[in-house]
Amino acid sequence: MSSNGNIRTIGLVLEDCFTDFAQNIIRSVSSAINERKDLRLVIVAGRQDDSKDPYDMMHQYKNRYNLIYMMNEPCRFDGLLLTFPNLTRMQRDIYKGIPKVYLATELEDELTVNYDDEMGIREAIDYLVKIRGLSNFCMLGGRSDNSDAQKRKKIFQQCLEDNGLLYTENQYEETDMSTRTEEPATRLLARNPGAEAIFCVNDASASGLYNVLHGKGMVPGRDMIVFAFDNGPLAGDMNPPLASIGADGGTLGQKALELLLDRMNGEEVSSVTVPTRLFGRESLEYEMFEFTVREMLNTDTSFINNFFDNCFYRYRAEIISSGSLNLKRLFYEILSRMLNSLKNRYMSEEEFAEISRMIDVLFDNNIMLYTDPNRFVRSISTLQSSINEMLKSGFVVARSNRLFTQMRDRAIQFHGVRKRMVSANYTAGRNRILEFVTWTTNYTQPGEKALDYLISQMHRIGLANAAMFLYPAPVTVGNEGINSLPGTMKLRCVLRDGELYVIPENRQNCPVSEVYNRSELPAGKQGYVSYPLFCGKYLFGMIVCAVDNRLFEIGEFLTFQLGRALYMNWVTPEEA
Repeated sequence: MSSNGNIRTIGLVLEDCFTDFAQNIIRSVSSAINERKDLRLVIVAGRQDDSKDPYDMMHQYKNRYNLIYMMNEPCRFDGLLLTFPNLTRMQRDIYKGIPKVYLATELEDELTVNYDDEMGIREAIDYLVKIRGLSNFCMLGGRSDNSDAQKRKKIFQQCLEDNGLLYTENQYEETDMSTRTEEPATRLLARNPGAEAIFCVNDASASGLYNVLHGKGMVPGRDMIVFAFDNGPLAGDMNPPLASIGADGGTLGQKALELLLDRMNGEEVSSVTVPTRLFGRESLEYEMFEFTVREMLNTDTSFINNFFDNCFYRYRAEIISSGSLNLKRLFYEILSRMLNSLKNRYMSEEEFAEISRMIDVLFDNNIMLYTDPNRFVRSISTLQSSINEMLKSGFVVARSNRLFTQMRDRAIQFHGVRKRMVSANYTAGRNRILEFVTWTTNYTQPGEKALDYLISQMHRIGLANAAMFLYPAPVTVGNEGINSLPGTMKLRCVLRDGELYVIPENRQNCPVSEVYNRSELPAGKQGYVSYPLFCGKYLFGMIVCAVDNRLFEIGEFLTFQLGRALYMNWVTPEEA
């Protein structure tokens, strides 16, 4: 039964939303739901907290932040996707009776979608041993309480032993699976001075290893083979780009959503695994796709499609809407025309101009979002070299080379523009929050009037589409936590495309269970994500934001500053 007419609400509950893995899940689920008008996506993400020390300030902060799970418990979800790697029975019973699918989580009695980790890890190690002749391997692993990390460790050990190589614990070092892995990487290298290749449990952990290698004057791929797992955007952005193991075909998020919808519709479903493979890059050169001269000259359909899939490997997970341009079909048209011209040894001026125009259309529609610049340039250069070697020279070859150069130039240009945009977004976000804090710093008496003034300045915070829900009064949370929260919130204001709408008092009250059903919520095509609003021992409520591409980079920072502003404006000296 839908919680709001014909719209069903899907909750995506994450351990955090800051890793490449989590953001890949968010992107794939959002993409699949985007075209479904009968589904609404709500993302509930906390903070991974490994510390148990009650005096650890970061533990205290994360402990408060993770109240977002408790705040969302009463919300009416029709189905749930959960990515927690380790759940207690109590945690699993929170949403009892709601259809659920768990992602990347080993639970024998639950419906799960997992990577077939062994396929990709074995592909990498077999290649390095049998083709490259390497024999000295190490691994930067993950947390001992993380089931995925421990599974990958066992597979790594088994793959070495199957190749006749000895494994000892000296070859392994545990990490917290974040980018801060310099210390464990240093210890691992010190124990293994003859290491030839290092497998990292995820892309993030390879980041710290890269820093250590660079500090020693070593270049990944040249002086040390490095490969990892997840194959997220971080892998392609590292210097040099990181070889990584990822899904071969559909993503975890897509598969999980398919299973969940089938279960919600009453169909019989079973747990599934998603195949994986090694995506080679400069830290481990590995050609995933080889082609013959015959395939190229014959403009073979499977050759062009395979070439596209090899270049733009993330596009296979894209849900193509009826109104969207099919970029794979456009690429096929470009490459088939080029190859046919080469085959016929003729390309007219009109044909050259039309292919050039289509290349611009391809790149104007952000085709580079589905690959890494280095990977694309290398694939195009390999194809161009094969053509030049086969045909040597001629008028049509010269025009073909100009088109290949146009593609490379557009790819490099895209990479540079993206970097500048990221930098500009950070600067703009910092300036907006500075303006907001300046305008809402309370120099007079705090209380309801000061809170009303803060709300009147919410358009300055830099969130384009959001709704702020506050409890009737600040909730005090002790170090031991809290057993229950108020069942009602007040919808105080809404931001739509940056424009502020303050909600009249007679329409503010809202049962927490109905937070995501309010008609005032801004349009969220890619879904909604909720952030807790807190400062010190006070929990004020939460802000529900429409998801956009940059939100996960700045959302926590903005809402943390909003929590501090609420403390300054709402908490009276007597309460503090």
